[in-house]
Amino acid sequence: MVYVETLVMGLGAMGSAALYHLARQGEKPVGIDQYDVGHAFGSSHGHSRAFRTFYHDSFYTELAEAALPRWRELESLSKSRLLTLNGAVFFAKPGNERFDQYVRVLDESGTPFELQSPSQVANRFPALKPPEGVDVCYTPRAGFLDANRAVQTHVSQALRLGATIHKGIRVLNVDAGRNSPEIETEVGLYKCDRLVLTPGPWAPQILADISIPLHVTRQQKFYFQPHQTSPYEPDLLPVYADFDTQFYGFPYYGPGIKVADDTLGEYTTPDKIDRSLDVIKQSQLQAWLEAIMPSANFSFGSGATCMYTVTPDLDFLIGAHPRNPNILVGAGFSGHGFKFSTLIGLMLAELATQGTTTHPIKRFRLDRFREV
Repeated sequence: MVYVETLVMGLGAMGSAALYHLARQGEKPVGIDQYDVGHAFGSSHGHSRAFRTFYHDSFYTELAEAALPRWRELESLSKSRLLTLNGAVFFAKPGNERFDQYVRVLDESGTPFELQSPSQVANRFPALKPPEGVDVCYTPRAGFLDANRAVQTHVSQALRLGATIHKGIRVLNVDAGRNSPEIETEVGLYKCDRLVLTPGPWAPQILADISIPLHVTRQQKFYFQPHQTSPYEPDLLPVYADFDTQFYGFPYYGPGIKVADDTLGEYTTPDKIDRSLDVIKQSQLQAWLEAIMPSANFSFGSGATCMYTVTPDLDFLIGAHPRNPNILVGAGFSGHGFKFSTLIGLMLAELATQGTTTHPIKRFRLDRFREV
């Protein structure tokens, strides 16, 4: 048996951040993961994740604003570039109620934004030509995070501060019925005083004993190559999203221009997910990309699958396990959690060490679905 005071299970976006913040608070946490740090089998890998303040609810707009200085602090400590604020352009045909609601939230919250015409966007970003007649919202406090680098930086900084990680540790069962949680793994038993559970798409299995209605969906991302890269790099091209198709994309970064469909894919599990690429979806996204960047002459580069772990209301799960206050859970990030991960790691670390957090998490309580 291995005994540790504070154990973090799962070292993706949220677990790596929790490990880092625990170490910053003077703890000596141990992190375990069934794979290596930065693996491509969960939901935290890849070259980019959107950072945006454009939301349906001011709660998330404010949460993104609170996360931003945490990212800058981590960059300063690590001397690593993690967040690129190159702006974001969102567009939709007139009458799109979801788009209109997002704009209202920005206006009411006082968050900077500009309503523009498609021609104004094309003048500002010559490579990007939204369809004629659409409504456009430009937000300057937006951009993208380097996902792989963010996870690796959280872990490396945690290790520098005294944390330890154990790789290749596959969890078989979490016993929440004891005051000191016990974790059964393929290599033996772990016992701890405090457990931070950040299982990513394995959450439905790990949290099966408390019947939280979680679903894992299969998502795909594709990278395309323009005939020349310079007009499509982050200093000339923002993040962009179409609220009618729910397609979105990034500037040229890493292996190419990444685009994806934000609609929920079919239900799956991490062990059974089909990792082959859908050529029909690839063609749809390429056609969309060519329509809004008609001068690029795109060719297909590569693609990959990932997963969303989705709650019924698309809000997160953050808080104490309902059967054990010594187990803190971060799960169900519903495809939009990465931008908040360094802040969520802080929340989980505060909950583990202090029993409370200064940040608002009531909305994320784990027992909320029992009231429905």
